[in-house]
Amino acid sequence: MAWAGGFAGQRCLLLLGLGGLLQLAETLQVRMGSTPQIVSLNDNIFIPCTISGYKTEELDIKNVGVTWYLKPPRADQKEEVFTFLTGEHFPRRNGANMSDSDLRRGNAALFLPQIQFKEAGTYTCHVTVTPFDAQGTAVLEVVAQPTVSLSPKEVIIESDKEKTLSCEVNKFYPNLVDIKWMKISKNNQDSSVAAEDICTGASVENEDGTFNVTSKLRLQPSLQDNGNVYRCIVSHKTFPADLLLNSVLTVTAPRSDSSILIGVIIGTIIACIIVLGLGVFVYDKCFKKIPPTIMAFIGNVEMKHLEDTSLYCQISGFRPKPITVAFFLKKYQQEQKEKIYYWNSEKDDIQRDEESAALLSTSKNFQFQIYLKSLDNGTFEVPCIIHISPNVHELNKAEISLEIIHEALQQRPTMAITELKVIAVPVLDPILCSTDVPRPDEPITLTSRIHSFFPETIDLAWYKDGDEVPEEPFISDVIKGPDGLFFCTSSLILHLGVEDIGRRFICKAKLKGSHQYKESSWKLENLIFTPKVSNIVCEPSIPESGEAVTLSCQVTDYHPAQCQVRWIKGFEELTEAAIKTQDPQLDTATNLYHRVSQVTFTPEPEDHAVEFTIEVIHCNRSTKKSHPLMLKGFPKITSIVLSPNDVEYGKPLSLTCKIMDFYPNDIQVRWFQENNEIKKGSSVQEPKQDTRGLFCTSSDLQLIPSARDYGRKIGVMVMHKTLTKPIRKNVYLKLPAKSPAVSEIRATPASPKVNEIVCLEVSISDFAPENIKVAWYKDWSELPKDNHNIDTQIGKNGLCFSTLKTQFTTNASDNGKMFRCEVIHPATNSCTEKRFTLKLDDFSTSTGDIQSECVYQNYTLSPRPISQEINTLKIECITSNPKAGEDVTLCCFVHGWTTESAYVSWFKGKYPIEDRIENTDCAQDWKSVFLKIVYIQNHE
Repeated sequence: MAWAGGFAGQRCLLLLGLGGLLQLAETLQVRMGSTPQIVSLNDNIFIPCTISGYKTEELDIKNVGVTWYLKPPRADQKEEVFTFLTGEHFPRRNGANMSDSDLRRGNAALFLPQIQFKEAGTYTCHVTVTPFDAQGTAVLEVVAQPTVSLSPKEVIIESDKEKTLSCEVNKFYPNLVDIKWMKISKNNQDSSVAAEDICTGASVENEDGTFNVTSKLRLQPSLQDNGNVYRCIVSHKTFPADLLLNSVLTVTAPRSDSSILIGVIIGTIIACIIVLGLGVFVYDKCFKKIPPTIMAFIGNVEMKHLEDTSLYCQISGFRPKPITVAFFLKKYQQEQKEKIYYWNSEKDDIQRDEESAALLSTSKNFQFQIYLKSLDNGTFEVPCIIHISPNVHELNKAEISLEIIHEALQQRPTMAITELKVIAVPVLDPILCSTDVPRPDEPITLTSRIHSFFPETIDLAWYKDGDEVPEEPFISDVIKGPDGLFFCTSSLILHLGVEDIGRRFICKAKLKGSHQYKESSWKLENLIFTPKVSNIVCEPSIPESGEAVTLSCQVTDYHPAQCQVRWIKGFEELTEAAIKTQDPQLDTATNLYHRVSQVTFTPEPEDHAVEFTIEVIHCNRSTKKSHPLMLKGFPKITSIVLSPNDVEYGKPLSLTCKIMDFYPNDIQVRWFQENNEIKKGSSVQEPKQDTRGLFCTSSDLQLIPSARDYGRKIGVMVMHKTLTKPIRKNVYLKLPAKSPAVSEIRATPASPKVNEIVCLEVSISDFAPENIKVAWYKDWSELPKDNHNIDTQIGKNGLCFSTLKTQFTTNASDNGKMFRCEVIHPATNSCTEKRFTLKLDDFSTSTGDIQSECVYQNYTLSPRPISQEINTLKIECITSNPKAGEDVTLCCFVHGWTTESAYVSWFKGKYPIEDRIENTDCAQDWKSVFLKIVYIQNHE
């Protein structure tokens, strides 16, 4: 069971939390029907399952688990149909349901609407009532009762003329039906019907899985048969007794002359006719050649791709016995037909000569069952069943033909032809939602992939429960896949509301002209409404030290109800204060929740200017509101104001803070950068006294920001005799990170010789902050870091500049080598590379300045931790002009790592790619890995 592990893991908690479980009996029992339950096709049914052995008045369904399984007659394993777990329903079959109210009373019956033949089998009801479980089984049979008709119901016929009665039995299941004929005479002396006068055909399967069969009775009555009743007797599993249908026979005499002479003449003629008729009868019965009657290709010629089906042929009423049957296949847009099966009644076997053996090898989609049958009337018949494994690529629009050769067919063989139609019904993948946490203020996208259908024309629609959605869905172009079948994608953008919780969104697709929909669904289990948190209200509005204070806050308009509320003082959670948080309250008008939380405490002098914060944690998202507690009689400090507000490197900046409501006027103000006091540029105005006798002042800090101020905190600290600890206010300068400008590589000397020391250098400028990483390479081998030199300085514009150098002693093999300088700036995630080809003077044939090959690359890397050593990868598409549905090759190069030392993963969107990945080490002198992935590109 998919839920068994999680449910078992909850048993201990459930048992400890619910005392009612202690009253359960030691033996839990499940009762189901002892005899098979027989139901009719398309009925709505209940499969009983009664729980007993518990002593509580009602079951607590939060502690009950019920799982229904089905094992079809020919299947080896059970399949899950429905699961009920701790109050939640999980149907695996559309429409399957259980009643919560019935379950409380011990009735776990399963409701299944519109039952189908494939749902017959053994059903298991597995019940768990913590900590006990039990199960029972029931057998379900699905049948269809036939409709029976006999025609004609009244037969009027002249003596010795021939007439046929037809008894049709339609729409029955299972395929076991018995049809008999009975004659009821006036004198009750003879009730038998000659077997040679009865012809009962083979049953034919309908599209819905039911069967039809027809039985015929030939009548050739005499006057003494007048008034006889002929009865068709039908037996089927669904009939409590045999079904009887009657047809009354009325026989009239032929016209006659009453004169004796004519009677004598007629008698003589009759005698002659009898003699002649006897001869004719013997001839007809034994020697007359009778051509076959053909009923060919009975069944559904519209077949489903890769779903086995059958066609039927009946060749009957022929004489003499020798007959030859051949089947031919002509595929769509082929000129010639192929012989796929050959049968001769004399050999009663498939021909095995060279020609037919080759032909038979092409008939992998067909299997034939054919045999000869002798009838009581001296004729023969050949029933044939054609088992077909239809393939849309091979058999769609193909013609299958039957050719019969027989002596009674004097001119040419008899032919029967039909065209096959093969379709592939669409398959819908599970609907994917664009987010795992749907919220009402963020639109979501539902996407379903519809594939493996043929032909390409389909009808597609989206529904919310049973109603078509008003939103217009997106449907991509229909594309033919490598398997020859078509696929497309449909998506739906939705703005959800609280009323949509529990609703099921369904994507339905069908072939155009078909009535059979395929569908995939997605249920909105929950919708996350982020709480709205009000400003904190302080009571009293001007709090005093030593007097009780209450802070309160409203949390409104959220869903679901579960949320956590915390009160924080400074950076520590309040634990000793009196916190009262209301239980979630439901607003029936909006179906959203709200609650109020408040904290009461007595502030001390050290609580002055401390921020009290309420934090609401809801569905892993935190919302905070803060309130600085400003006590009466203590200094009040405003936030630091920047002028100008947009801070720039190298431009003057003024920071101002006001201090109010303090007494006496002795006050100290200091400015800090991180933990270092700033004395230069800071000033404090002389305190001024207001009408209340309290003092106020302001303090300024003048500075010119540089790259070294990037990301640093600047703060002001105020000290006064009324304060037990200083009051601090902080501000972070919003300075942008700037990537460095890198010059070309310069060599000193410009034309070095072998065994001479060479210094390579580049200049970098205008970057902030100053942290950089530099690596020098000869080809792909990194030069020793001991020879590197980085001296970063601040320019007049407030930005950093530096000269990067490396030196080495040349050797003859360095001529023509490529030297590279790689400058990485972690703050901007940028990497700039410069290249230089070294030409030694000893190998040069001309004078002049050495030419540098400046292959310049400047590209932005994906964000990554600064400590990461692997250079950010750049993916390249090797396949030119990639097309939907075809293979595409992507590759990337990682320098400095091998396949053994690096673990690399590929992703398509957020989904990992598991296969068709190749990791290859580069040339032996390169410590690098080349990564390649080949995958099938889809239309997305």
